[in-house]
Amino acid sequence: MGSDEIRRQRSPASLDDIVVSSSADAGPAPSLWKAWIYMFNWYPSHYSAEEKKMLRKLDFFLLTFTSVMFFLKWLDSSNINNAYVSGMKEDLNLNGNEYSLFGTFYNCGYLVFQIPSMLILSRPKLARWYLPTMEVLWSILTFAQARLGSASQIYGTRFLLGLLETPVASGSLYVLSSWYRPEELFKRSGVWFVSNNIGVMFGGYLQAAAYTNLHGVGGMEGWRWLFIIDGCISLPIAFIGYFIFPGLPASGKPWFFTQREHNLARRRMQDVGVQESQKIGMKMLRRTFVSWQFYVGVFAYVFFLSGAYPHGQMALWLKDRADKFGTYTVPQINTIPTGAQGVSVIAAILATSLCMVYPVWAIFSIVHVIYIFAIIVLMVWFVPVPLHFASYYLLGVSAAVTPILVPWVNMSMKDDAEARAFTVGAMLTFGWAIFSIYPFVVFPVLEAPRWRKGYIVTFTFVMSSWIIFLIGVCLQRRDDKKKAKEQTRIDDEQKISGMTNHVEIKAG
Repeated sequence: MGSDEIRRQRSPASLDDIVVSSSADAGPAPSLWKAWIYMFNWYPSHYSAEEKKMLRKLDFFLLTFTSVMFFLKWLDSSNINNAYVSGMKEDLNLNGNEYSLFGTFYNCGYLVFQIPSMLILSRPKLARWYLPTMEVLWSILTFAQARLGSASQIYGTRFLLGLLETPVASGSLYVLSSWYRPEELFKRSGVWFVSNNIGVMFGGYLQAAAYTNLHGVGGMEGWRWLFIIDGCISLPIAFIGYFIFPGLPASGKPWFFTQREHNLARRRMQDVGVQESQKIGMKMLRRTFVSWQFYVGVFAYVFFLSGAYPHGQMALWLKDRADKFGTYTVPQINTIPTGAQGVSVIAAILATSLCMVYPVWAIFSIVHVIYIFAIIVLMVWFVPVPLHFASYYLLGVSAAVTPILVPWVNMSMKDDAEARAFTVGAMLTFGWAIFSIYPFVVFPVLEAPRWRKGYIVTFTFVMSSWIIFLIGVCLQRRDDKKKAKEQTRIDDEQKISGMTNHVEIKAG
């Protein structure tokens, strides 16, 4: 063995020198009755001290930044809805289905750039700078919403905002699944995803405060001040992203890692079969289109996203009751629906945490049973007011679907980074493409708040999403059995070959 080889093996910065013995091996299997306790254990005891330290750094910088930016994305999305019911409609003389078109134009910008954005984000050299740059541009445009003067200006602004928000909205889970192992990913994706619900909750209270305290200040309506506040929050954080967002493991060592920690981060993902980015080409497209994961992921997400529209429309029901009976004030219309977002936060964190210790299909199914019950109540409609409130709040459990479905697709395609990025991008592109026209056709605002046909279609779509996911679980089990059988065959051949060589050496 040469001296260079000896030095390479002894170097503490060498990739081969790091053995992920603690987390590579499964920890002790918990009792099914006590497994729920695992949801509170982010750094299992069988992990090494070095690995725990590395994970804490990832959580502090990567998870925090992506969660905060996702929070701001949904703060902006909720603010346009809050502004509409807080004076924008009357100030700009909006009418008919123009409200529905706000989301349609946003979704069009989102879907146009979805797949290109995911493929750009999958490039290690670009990933670290791409997401913060798009967030800075988005933050600047957020300020412009304070000067909106017509429906056409809203349409153009929402289109550009949708385009600029694609990296953080869809790429965050791709980045997280490139740094976190499967047993770590679900609960962190849950924390990331509920930041959107917290953003919607915060937006309601922020609009109520702006309407009460800033209306008329500087000659501007309260709803205009909401976008100025939003921009003041988001722009500094977007600039911070240039310093704390690490990109992908192959993007190079971030400043907050030692070389040994960065090598450890890369090695541990390789140990569970997560491949780093390779060249994009026609072969990648062929691999993607022949995989069942592409079709299961796309159809399950399209049906779910379309079925999720009623969640967040409680404000229109409250506004209708206020117009008919004078029951609620504008601040109440903005704040009461935040209860549904509170349900979303609890449901998403609880469900994604339990996915690490109980079968994913079981948790996914429980979420859908609750979701379908709430939809059936809205289909019946004429129920006691408390049950009506409860049904809107229970729709919040839908927040648990995306942080289960998307990470599951990511991990089932962990051996192909480009196909994984393309598939997740396609899921979101097709999902938002349908969603961009779905509310306009199935949930026209003119029929609000009782959408008879809309709730029937929603029930059908949510059931379809559930069934398709269960089919995907069965296909994954089939593939896992094939891989296990093939690995057993290879191990047996190696064992036989080793015994043969031993006999030959002994005979010689």
